[in-house]
Amino acid sequence: MNGVESYQRDGWLHLPAVLDGDQLRLLDDAVERLAASAASGVGLHHHEQTDAGAVLARSEDFVDADPVFDELLRGELVASLLEPLFGEPPVLFKEKINYKHPGGGGFAPHQDAAAYRFVDHHISVMVPLDPATEASGCLWVATGFERGMLPTDGRGRIRSDVAATLAWRPVPLEPGDLLLFDSHTPHSSETNRTERPRRALYLTYNALSAGDHRDAYYADKRAEFARTGGDVDGERVRLSISDDFLGRPVAT
Repeated sequence: MNGVESYQRDGWLHLPAVLDGDQLRLLDDAVERLAASAASGVGLHHHEQTDAGAVLARSEDFVDADPVFDELLRGELVASLLEPLFGEPPVLFKEKINYKHPGGGGFAPHQDAAAYRFVDHHISVMVPLDPATEASGCLWVATGFERGMLPTDGRGRIRSDVAATLAWRPVPLEPGDLLLFDSHTPHSSETNRTERPRRALYLTYNALSAGDHRDAYYADKRAEFARTGGDVDGERVRLSISDDFLGRPVAT
């Protein structure tokens, strides 16, 4: 079975050792520069509270902040992997880095399509910079993407009784691996229980024929957060339109 057939069957595809050591070092340095500039307003950043203090949970909207990001996110490598899955060229929809510092929160079972407005279908590419293990909070994926949108609890999470019926499995990854997954693929993750971060980029695309909606997505998200704030009931950090992140708001 080839990669396209595997993806069409499962809704996700693990590609080992795609990026080499030089590419990873350049990407790692670019991520460190971005994180260091979080306070200056470059990109869109979210923080969470851990037992060790407040930490950076996520960075978004950074493709133009560094040529290293531009080369990966808009370059030929990712496009060549996604075009056979879309059946046409892809266009960047959004990008984010989840830092998942020690004690960083996990995500409840959800489907990304619940939070992605403007286009019905997307494919995301997970690019791990640190080992993603069960202990560090790797992604768990489940069957069911072929059913489209599963019933939710009204907050963007898969309803708990439905999630309990799905066949879940962890997907451990090493730096250099890529994980491609459909926006209807059920997934979740747990708290990072190790003593080092579990950083990963998530690059999300839609088919070119559906249009370029990246600017509209980030304008809409900024407006939504300006209206509703950055936490949910003072109990959880709000990272997206959906209430699926389980991290704690920063103590004030």
